[in-house]
Amino acid sequence: MLRGYSIKAAMALSARALLTLVACAALALTACAGSPREAPVDPERTVAAVDRPDPRSVLAGAITSSLYGELDSARRAVDEALALAMDRTTLALGLEARAWILLLSGSDEEARRALDESAAVGAPSSPGRAVLEFRLAATKDLAAAKERAALAVAQGIGERAERAIAVMLGEADLRDLPIDTPEAAAEYATYLAGYGMSPAAALPAATGSTEPPVVVVTEPESHGADDTTVQVARLACRDALSRRPSLRVVDADSRRAALDELELSLAGSPAVRRDLALGELFSADYVASGSVVAADSGWLIAYSLSSAKDGHIVASDFSMAADHRAIMAAASRFAASVDGLAP
Repeated sequence: MLRGYSIKAAMALSARALLTLVACAALALTACAGSPREAPVDPERTVAAVDRPDPRSVLAGAITSSLYGELDSARRAVDEALALAMDRTTLALGLEARAWILLLSGSDEEARRALDESAAVGAPSSPGRAVLEFRLAATKDLAAAKERAALAVAQGIGERAERAIAVMLGEADLRDLPIDTPEAAAEYATYLAGYGMSPAAALPAATGSTEPPVVVVTEPESHGADDTTVQVARLACRDALSRRPSLRVVDADSRRAALDELELSLAGSPAVRRDLALGELFSADYVASGSVVAADSGWLIAYSLSSAKDGHIVASDFSMAADHRAIMAAASRFAASVDGLAP
């Protein structure tokens, strides 16, 4: 049903988000630092390392560099942290951080190798590693990625990591998730940024229809975002979709009174129920919406397209935006990815 998954460079990735990832992994790996299997520390190396910077500080600097798109310097900083690693915890964290940076820069194969190296250290898996494994597997074989994710979930990977995978699969909607703390926003931003799901719908001509599908655009869900930014995300999505000749776009505000009444009656309902009602109100084929999640240095912009017939998500796009211009660029990418939908 799904045609493909794309990994885009998340150039404005939140520093808080990836720091949260490192922190989550650190908690999972703490037990390894004092394990009886740990090799004895070389006294000479300990003395030589007294004046060296803390590897975790170096990793934090690498993550900050990623925030500004300085991926090359981020890789160099991670290499430096790995050279300073004195225990398995730091080594595993550094390799996992390297894998994330490589993934976000589009180097999937290198990211896989780094992740394999991290696993070979012998430390227990972290929620971040489970999500990273899913994202890398999904670029090659979705069915295998789902099976692998199911095994990881059964073993326990944490509620947010489990939900993030469900969102990426289109089995859950980010609008329905509780994101009411900076930590939750940071973790979801880390797991989702740079991921996209493209629709597998046939071209209208293949279905015998000559009319373009009708898409109604509604306001994204706000998770700590200001009203201006939410409106920028909505209007950017509407305008970007309107420029696609294969789509006929309807702005939900065109029937404001009816929409207000509908929203009042469906307050608190799941996103899928609201989309179905909205699609019926506007006689639409699809509903375009999403979420705007406030992060430490910008927003996680999540666009989604759901079927007005059964509510299932047919396309999605997740990216970090440091400013409103980046939000408009994200909307354009999303609109381009849904070209050729059947009504």
